[in-house]
Amino acid sequence: MIYKGSIPFGRKMLAAFITIIVAFTTIHTYDVHAMDVWGIYKQAQKLDQQGKYAEAIAKYNLIAPEFAKKKEYGNAAGMYRRIGDDYAKLKKYDDAVANWDKEALYTGKANMTQMSIAAKRKADQLRSSARLFVETDASALGSSNTHGALFEPKNGAYIGAYAELDPAVHDAKTAKPFYTEGFPKLTGKDHAAYLIYFTYGKPLSSIKSHIDHAREAGVALQLGIQPLKGLGEVQDDEYLRQLARDIAASGVSVFLRFANEMNGDWVPWHETDPKKYIEKFRVVAKVFHEEAPDNVAMVWAPDRSPEYNINDYYPGDDAVDWVGVSLYTIFNPTLDPLKQGEDRSSHLEKFDYIYKQYAARKPVYISEGGVAYMYPEKKQDKTDWAVYKMKEFYASLPMLYPKVKAVFWFDSNHDASARIKYYMLSANQKLLGGYKQSVANPFYLSALGQESPVAYKPVNTASPVSASSQIISAYVKTWSPTLSKVTYTIGGKTVAAATALPWTAKIDFAPYKGKKLEVVVKAFDSKNTLVTTQKVAIAVK
Repeated sequence: MIYKGSIPFGRKMLAAFITIIVAFTTIHTYDVHAMDVWGIYKQAQKLDQQGKYAEAIAKYNLIAPEFAKKKEYGNAAGMYRRIGDDYAKLKKYDDAVANWDKEALYTGKANMTQMSIAAKRKADQLRSSARLFVETDASALGSSNTHGALFEPKNGAYIGAYAELDPAVHDAKTAKPFYTEGFPKLTGKDHAAYLIYFTYGKPLSSIKSHIDHAREAGVALQLGIQPLKGLGEVQDDEYLRQLARDIAASGVSVFLRFANEMNGDWVPWHETDPKKYIEKFRVVAKVFHEEAPDNVAMVWAPDRSPEYNINDYYPGDDAVDWVGVSLYTIFNPTLDPLKQGEDRSSHLEKFDYIYKQYAARKPVYISEGGVAYMYPEKKQDKTDWAVYKMKEFYASLPMLYPKVKAVFWFDSNHDASARIKYYMLSANQKLLGGYKQSVANPFYLSALGQESPVAYKPVNTASPVSASSQIISAYVKTWSPTLSKVTYTIGGKTVAAATALPWTAKIDFAPYKGKKLEVVVKAFDSKNTLVTTQKVAIAVK
């Protein structure tokens, strides 16, 4: 594909070449280049057709800078796209990524915003990287990861769940079992809080059994209040005041998540004018801050997508106590840049935008979410993929996002719009096993008031590691959807290897005291094939 840009007139070959130009291409007239760029381009195309990708790359690399020099950014982007595609065919994915980044750069300069975004997304799907972390005593961090919000732990994340629809842990008719007892028994660990939904306009007595069981079990509730009739019914009136007073008197700690996923057009309280939503959120926040200041934290919780309008709906720091996000991943191969039927996306990195926007000022958490173990469109079992993504998420979250303060798993195989989503732990023993292993990490807290005994500090040149034996872990991202092994090499010698996320190993840094060095991180897939080699520069103090 040739992107919008300048294409010289006056050549006979243009007639043949014009057939490959897409509809959005605009033709401009420029002086004939000293270099026969279109002749070289045709040579590169022919080499592509013959499968001589390395030779084609060399040709494209001759002319791409010429287009950029002439500010023909659309055509420059087209060349770099082809270079990236050819490197991908040669399985040189790091080189492919580097050239797709250039494609994104030059489509951006050509004001082709959507194509620039698509190119960046394609590059990110295959981008490899490695980051190192050292396990440390959380008490040494003091209050560096806290905001002083109601219920907030200094370090660590509460684990929670929505479990009301899992028949293995909850019987709605008999309350035997009730999820507050059944879910901890299923997962092997107490959970700090549970999500339930509540329709705005109903009295608190309509969920009396949930309130009573939460109080008896000593757990918190995340109350998802939904104004199903729209935001017009939300007023500072006697109903709202009484609801707040009743919750205050309940003796239960409540994360009050009002009108979540407001940025998505699938909820009845979605407003195209965010000011209307903000007004109503602030009304609810004012009432609960006045009537229930000690046991209700106001939660603002958009969906992770679409991202472009999330900030428009933020009600303000004075109205929001915690920021949540709905975070789901369902296997989707349609965006695979290699067209191999894989989903190379990261469930973990979908949290990145919300974290970067709000973690500096508010405790942030996953208010509901999960990784589905079935590809619903094809009814294909994707359990192994889902278990890996789940383990990667829980193992890496404390390292990459230390200010995350809670994670709620959506324990349900529910049906919405005739499309079943498969997150129920009791229905898949491998997924359940992966969850048990994941939340066993002491970073994940079982009750309000607990603190994590462990934390993780980055290791790099700006954050040195001590010259002694240290427990090192890594976040390694590659084009391979799953990995099976990671090795660590220093000075040409392999010093450690790990076969489980987060690739934890003990390394003695005493011989390197006072030095700067490179740790070479090698990652291998399930066939023990080397996927990527990444060099991490560190300092040893």
